[in-house]
Amino acid sequence: MEPEIADVGKNSITQLSGDCTWVGIDDEYYVLGALAKNTFAGTPALRDLKYHYALPKIAGLLWKICLQLGKSSGVDASVQLLLPPGEMSDGKDLGKKLSAALRKGIATPNGKLKVKLHNFYVAPEGSGIMAYRSRTLGALFGQKSIGLLMLGYRNASFFVSAKGNQAKAESTELGMNWLVQQFVERTAVGLAKDDLRIPKALVSASLGNVNALQSLSRKATSAGVESDLKLFNSVLLDVRGDYCRALIRWIRNIAVLDEVIICGGTAEFVHKELTQHFEKEGIPIVWNGNVEMPKYLDTLSLGSRITDVWTAHITYIKMLDYNFGYQRKTDLVPDYHQSPPVKNSTPPKEVWEKNGFLTMHPGV
Repeated sequence: MEPEIADVGKNSITQLSGDCTWVGIDDEYYVLGALAKNTFAGTPALRDLKYHYALPKIAGLLWKICLQLGKSSGVDASVQLLLPPGEMSDGKDLGKKLSAALRKGIATPNGKLKVKLHNFYVAPEGSGIMAYRSRTLGALFGQKSIGLLMLGYRNASFFVSAKGNQAKAESTELGMNWLVQQFVERTAVGLAKDDLRIPKALVSASLGNVNALQSLSRKATSAGVESDLKLFNSVLLDVRGDYCRALIRWIRNIAVLDEVIICGGTAEFVHKELTQHFEKEGIPIVWNGNVEMPKYLDTLSLGSRITDVWTAHITYIKMLDYNFGYQRKTDLVPDYHQSPPVKNSTPPKEVWEKNGFLTMHPGV
C-alpha cells in the first residue's frame, strides 16, 4: 500500500468504489494509499509523528488482511509496531485507542470491522535487528558496546547497547526525505518533494548511472533537459556531501563503540561514506546485522527496508515458543539462509526484556 493518507468528510466516502481502502473511526474518515494521493491530495505526512496517523493506517492494514484471509468476524489479532525511539512513549496510548476502536467497530468498504486486540507491542526501530544480533553473538553480546544506526526515509535513529543494557537512544530528521527536500529546493526547477521518482533517481545516480536524473526534468527541449541534467548531478554532489557530514556530525559524539550495526533503506545510499568514517575510527561495521531476508518471502524486493520488521517478527515467534514451552520439530521459516551457530542458550524472552529492545505496552 502506498504511504499517502488523507482525512476526508463522510459524504466523500459514499462516492468511492468498493475496491479502495478507507476507514471510519468514530466521526473521522481516512482514505489510504494511491486513492488518497490521486483523488484527495493526500500526503505521506512525513512532518507528522508516525504516531499521529498510526491508528487509521493500522486499521486499514487489519481490514486488508481480514479481507485477504476471508475473515469478517471472530478475529483475534496481535499487533507489533516499530517506532522511532523518540516516539515510544506514545505507544501505550495508541494501543488503548486501537483496542477501543476495534471493539466498537471500524467502518470499512464492506461493513464494520471488529477485532479483538489480543496483544499490542511497541518497539524502537532497529530492535528486531539488534535482537537478532544478540542471538548471533550469544554471551559476547553482553560484553560489547554496540551501536545501531537505522537510516530510513523519514528519519534516522541511533541507539546503543552497552554490555547488554540499552544506554542511549536518539532520533533525528536526517532520513532520505531530508536529502530529497534539499535537492528540490536547491535545483529550483519545479520538482515536487513528494515525487516518488526522486529518491529512486538519486540512489541510481549515486551508484554511477549518470543519466538517472534525466527523467526528472520538465523541460520541453533536449537542450533544456541536458541543462537540467547537468544541474541535477552538480547539486546532488553537494547535497550528498552535506547530508553525510550532517549524519556523521550527529553520530560522532554519541558513544564509544566496539561495533556498529548499520541498517535501513537509506544506508545503501551513503554506504561508501559511512564505511570510510567508521574504518577511520577503527569501528567494525555489521551491515543489517548480517541478516538476509529470505528471497522467496521478499515478494516486493524491499530488501534491507524490511529486514527490521522480519527479524522483529522472528523474535516475537521465538518468545512465544519459549513462553509456551513449544518445541518445534521443523525449522522456523528461516530468518537467515545459513544461520550462524548460536553461542549462548539464553532464552529469547530474557534477551528481549533485559535489553529493552522490544518493550511491551499491553494497552488493551
